[in-house]
Amino acid sequence: MHRWQFSRPSLAKCLSIAVSTATLSAALLFPPVSAVAQAQQEGSSSADYSSLLSTDLEGSASPNPQYGRSQQQQYPYRGYRSHIAIEAGGGAVAPIGNSQRDLTWGWNFTGGVGYKFTPRFALMAEYQFDRNKIPGAVLAAVGEPGGFIHTWSLTMDPVFYYKTGGRVGGYITGGGGFYRKVTSFTEPAEAEGEYCDYFSCYPYYYTTNVVVSHYSSNQGGLNLGTGLTFGGWNSAKFYAEARYTWLDTPTRGTQFIPVTLGIRW
Repeated sequence: MHRWQFSRPSLAKCLSIAVSTATLSAALLFPPVSAVAQAQQEGSSSADYSSLLSTDLEGSASPNPQYGRSQQQQYPYRGYRSHIAIEAGGGAVAPIGNSQRDLTWGWNFTGGVGYKFTPRFALMAEYQFDRNKIPGAVLAAVGEPGGFIHTWSLTMDPVFYYKTGGRVGGYITGGGGFYRKVTSFTEPAEAEGEYCDYFSCYPYYYTTNVVVSHYSSNQGGLNLGTGLTFGGWNSAKFYAEARYTWLDTPTRGTQFIPVTLGIRW
């Protein structure tokens, strides 16, 4: 039977190793309270910040798409160009009410530029030119064979889009401003022209309508209507609209409805 004997130096060395091991284990298992608090604070800050970021396959940080979408919905326009609104179109003009005795059907051109405050509201400065003929009964009464009426306007018109999503949208618009109406009477007259070839020039004669008299009026007016938008590309959309228009012309007011097809940006 063998007996194990330990010398005093060996025993002391073992005790020292045991104490060191126990101390290290305690430090790893039970860190100081200040270190724990600091780690929790850093973890909370990292968690708050990381909610705004997402990590791609390479581990780089990029803005959270959900956060970007919410910001884009709240502020949909970026840069002054995205706020600019432009329109251009043309179509027919239908007289209504008492104006049916003074005007025939005609055509119009409309153009405008404005500012989009929100996706649903814009303010437009518009120019419109309308051309109508004069009915035969009026021409017979004044003793002239022909005539026409030009009406042009400069107005301020708010636009409210009640439907903006999908392929088809809708809006209402209306406003007022300055209107100028010019009534002209014409007579046929012979005019002379000149035709030239490589060798010489030759006169020729043709018949054209010449304005022999006209009168004009300047007044205020109002308009109100609605329209639809269709398809298009990027921010541009086709539109079709009809507006009731009233002019405070002398003797009696002038009323007509321009029906316009065009494009809006």
